[in-house]
Amino acid sequence: MNYNNSSFYAGKKIFLTGHTGFKGAWMTAVLHHLGAQAMGYSLEPESGCLFEKIGGQDMIKSIIGDIRDSQRLTQELCAFKPEIVIHLAARAILKDCFDDPKTAYETNVMGTVNLFEAIRSCESVKSVLIITTDKVYENKGDGAVYAETDPLGGVDPYSSSKTCMEFISDTYKKSYLQTNNRITGVSTARASNVIAGGEHNQTRLIPSILSAFVLGQDVELRNPGQTRPWQSVLDVLNGYLTIARKMYDEPGKFSSQWNIGPSNEGIRSVREVVEKMLAFYNSTAGYKQTEGLEVIESQTLGLDISKAVKHLDWQPRQSLETVLFDLVDFFKRQQANESEKDICLSQIENYFRGN
Repeated sequence: MNYNNSSFYAGKKIFLTGHTGFKGAWMTAVLHHLGAQAMGYSLEPESGCLFEKIGGQDMIKSIIGDIRDSQRLTQELCAFKPEIVIHLAARAILKDCFDDPKTAYETNVMGTVNLFEAIRSCESVKSVLIITTDKVYENKGDGAVYAETDPLGGVDPYSSSKTCMEFISDTYKKSYLQTNNRITGVSTARASNVIAGGEHNQTRLIPSILSAFVLGQDVELRNPGQTRPWQSVLDVLNGYLTIARKMYDEPGKFSSQWNIGPSNEGIRSVREVVEKMLAFYNSTAGYKQTEGLEVIESQTLGLDISKAVKHLDWQPRQSLETVLFDLVDFFKRQQANESEKDICLSQIENYFRGN
């Protein structure tokens, strides 16, 4: 089938977990723009979050529920009868998972099991995409750029719980969802450092940088020289939607593990990103390295996206410069009291124009 995402998703029934989170809010707005018939299942949105600010409850049928509640999850999913399931719900902050590993494993591991159990009961589902992270790879600290065939690992609760999600997905695919009786597409997608306007959590790097700009203060950085793969939220979500679409038509061919990351141009140091943002904001502030912290972080962490580019007919469209300009522009328009919904939808419309 010669579909693109803009034409394919119109009218499709999509079940989206974690829709009230940051990526979930952007995905809610994207699905709304594409004309999908979507249901979201997630915890209550945090006060001041993007989902709340864009009026996400008006863009999606929003169910407030816990992924750990297997009975409720199964009830809602089976009643909705979706064609595609995208699983974003997770404990996603590394420090939160480290401080409370029990909740991290209950949510990330058993929450994923609960979802697959619900899918087993719902014959309408043709395509399942489980979102994990680049942290599933065994990080040897040698500056490697990781491909899907590299060994998995994870020494902290966040990373190891996400790695468990990879194995759970493979098990349910082979044991229940791709058998003689049923062929449902099942894939995992690995991405990291997704950036865009509207993030409200001040413990994250980008919101803390923008807050420093407003206050006219120097930005405090733990490790300015650390290199990360910075990627547009719209490139990432378009990648997710492409995988789900491909599996819908050819589940056996496209059920796999997929790295969704930036081009090599998007792998840059924290210092370079801050300097670009300072220029776009026209700020006279600077940055300084936080003193007194012994932080052990991989200097280089990258994803090899050649498999996705070759087989999915997908590639990152937005340069890092464009991503950072849009991010800062989102923030400046917020400060000018422009509606977050209007900003968000205008950036989405510009991205998908012509697709």
